[in-house]
Amino acid sequence: MKSDDLELTVEESINIFYKENNFGEDGGASKKYAWIKFGFFSIPIPNSKSRRENVYLHDVSHIVTGYDTSWEGESSVSAWEVASGGWKKLFIPWLLTLWAMGLGALFYPKSVIKSFKKGLTMNNALTRGLTQNEIYNYKVYEFKEFLSDQPNKNKSLLLWMILSIIVFMFPIILFVLVIYEIIIYL
Repeated sequence: MKSDDLELTVEESINIFYKENNFGEDGGASKKYAWIKFGFFSIPIPNSKSRRENVYLHDVSHIVTGYDTSWEGESSVSAWEVASGGWKKLFIPWLLTLWAMGLGALFYPKSVIKSFKKGLTMNNALTRGLTQNEIYNYKVYEFKEFLSDQPNKNKSLLLWMILSIIVFMFPIILFVLVIYEIIIYL
């Protein structure tokens, strides 16, 4: 049984998705840190309250779109999330999503463009205002249909790609500036 079976409930698909990706029973929501993998090493990021409470929404986006957890898949699902309604007033998920979309805009632009356009034809789980239990009780195919009702079509791909690249590049530029300052003062 695979997480992309449309006849499963969203909850069943999420549980399989977590097992397939070794994320633990709750997708890592109960852990103190989340880990971002870069090839052979991983970097811990604090698993903030906002991330813990909403990571399932991002994981539902993986189920709805079918994108995997590779860098290309994460970039694609992030572009889809931005186009399908974003994260409302949730700052940390917005930051992480824009960072991943920026990575994709630089390294997987075709996938990001395709995913963004797909997102314009749908809403995401957060924008539809359902509880986690309500989402989890849908069959996957039913939930995809539900999200396709009343799509959000007024987003600029170019604007969001530029913004996401800025968010992606900011920590890199900041790191270079700090190193430069250290070298100057040595």
